[in-house]
Amino acid sequence: MANIKANIKNIRKTARQHQNNKMHITSLRNKVKHVRTSKNQIDLQAAYKKIDSACAKGKIHQNKANRLKSRLAKQVSKK
Repeated sequence: MANIKANIKNIRKTARQHQNNKMHITSLRNKVKHVRTSKNQIDLQAAYKKIDSACAKGKIHQNKANRLKSRLAKQVSKK
């Protein structure tokens, strides 16, 4: 455990950020899984919005966002 007051605050801040990141990533994964099972165009648009949001907030990398969207579009168009 840290002894310095600033380090204690940093530990608390890091824990909050970790929880927030985990929440966004879990939500994103659930949305992607839902699209893969339903293969619905409306769900695909919602997943795109979630992916773009996560990318804009820095939760996932731009290349990963593009790759996810591409693969989802392929799967939905296949049906």
